[in-house]
This record gives sequence, C-alpha cells and structure tokens, in this order.
Amino acid sequence: MRDSTPLGGTVVDMCPANCGRDLEKLAEVEKAVDGLQVIATTGFHREHVYLETQSHWVNRYSVTQIADLLIADIEEGIDRHDYSGPIVERTSYRAGCIKVGTAYGKITPFEYKCMQAAAHASIETGAPINTHTTYGTCGLEQAQELKKLGVPADQIAIGHIQRNADIYYLSQILNEGVYLEIDGTYRIKYQPDSNRIKEPRELGEMGYGDRLLLGTDSGKRSYQKAYGAVTGVDYNPAVDGPRMLAEGFERDYVEKLLMTNGQRFFTMRKS
Repeated sequence: MRDSTPLGGTVVDMCPANCGRDLEKLAEVEKAVDGLQVIATTGFHREHVYLETQSHWVNRYSVTQIADLLIADIEEGIDRHDYSGPIVERTSYRAGCIKVGTAYGKITPFEYKCMQAAAHASIETGAPINTHTTYGTCGLEQAQELKKLGVPADQIAIGHIQRNADIYYLSQILNEGVYLEIDGTYRIKYQPDSNRIKEPRELGEMGYGDRLLLGTDSGKRSYQKAYGAVTGVDYNPAVDGPRMLAEGFERDYVEKLLMTNGQRFFTMRKS
C-alpha cells in the first residue's frame, strides 16, 4: 500500500527552451510523488548546447520577439513542442523561472541576445532568472549585465558558481545584490565536496547567508539513484544538511540554505 506521508518538496527543473522539455512527463513525475512541486523553466542554455546556432531562430528573431515567446511560456503555457516548431501548441503548464547561460570565459553575441530577451521577460512577468556559468566564469559579468538591462538584483541567481571556489571573487558577485547558487553535488572530478561546504560557511560568516542557494545540477540520468548513481535530487537535504550540522553550522542557517532562501528567490515578484 502506498505510504501517504509527504515525500516531496520543490524541485526546480532548469531545462530551458528548445532543449528537450517535456512538460507532460514532468507533470507525470510531479503527480506520482506525494507533496512534490516542480517549477519548470523557460529561457536558454549557453550557445554551445544548440546545434548549428547560425541558423537557430534566436538569430532570426528580434529580442522583442524572443522575449514574447518566453513571456508566453510563463503567462500562457509552455509549448508542447518546446519551440522546435514550426507549430506552437500551449500546454496548461506555465514556467516559473527563466534561464540564461554563458560560455567559458566569455559571453557570445548569441548568449547576450538571449540575456536581453530573458531580462525583458523577467521584468514583464516578475519571474526570477537563474543562470548557467561555465566552470564558474562570467558570474560577475552576468550579474552586472542583467542589472544594466533592468532586472532587480534580488531576482538574479548566478548558477554553478561553486566551481570557482574563490571566496573573494564570489563576494564581489554578492556585492552586486544577487544570489549565488552552489550546486554540482558530488562532482569529485572537478573539486572535492569540501569546497562546496567551505563556500557557504565563509560567505555566511561574511554576512551573505541570506543570498545563497543550494542545488544539485543533477539533470543527467547518470546522476540519479534510479539509474544506479549514489547521488540524486535529494543530495542537499540528505547529505549536505547532515554534513553541515556535523561540521558546526547552526541549524537555523542550514534550514535557510535548504529551504528559506529558495522559497524567497523562486517567487514571482513583479515590481
């Protein structure tokens, strides 16, 4: 017999437009797990993810036209065909977050155009922007450019930033008033998990604890327990939380990192 105890929480699925979104499957997962809420995403990944970007529709449409597509994902419903076209068919599932991504050490013209459209959509709808940085580069530039485009600082989260485990650099980004997302759990091939724990400890001591988010970046099948991995989407509460408590973090701060900060950031806030 199925256990009626709530198992879920909130999962933010950061797969953006034209990258294989399947909202029916996502809704199926949400309905199958008691207490689970899924936040779907619109926006764009870094240019490298898209094949033949010279002919991609981002290059053919204006910033306003692209922004209108993102706004429709948020206000009307995400396209069943994931903007792979030419027909657009809206589902009943609306996006609650916008993604932008940049390359390693640079922001390409394609990526900046996507950033402009994302900023317009965020301002229009109040949806937060959660970014992709490549190996933790361009985080400061992302924050500065999005703010120049008019996005409120507290609606911007710079993602994957833990790979750049430079506390001084991370504090410079936080000085812009944005959030930082520390994710990439158990990616030992990049750096030890001790780096990920060091960052919220030291940044918290510097007074930035209210603007730190934890994530897993576990979109690949190979990262899931159901496919044999030792990690999963529960890594932050199941592993990071107990570890932080064992290493002397205050319980209130751990709860802030695991729940409160995310609840505040992933809220639609139209000024």
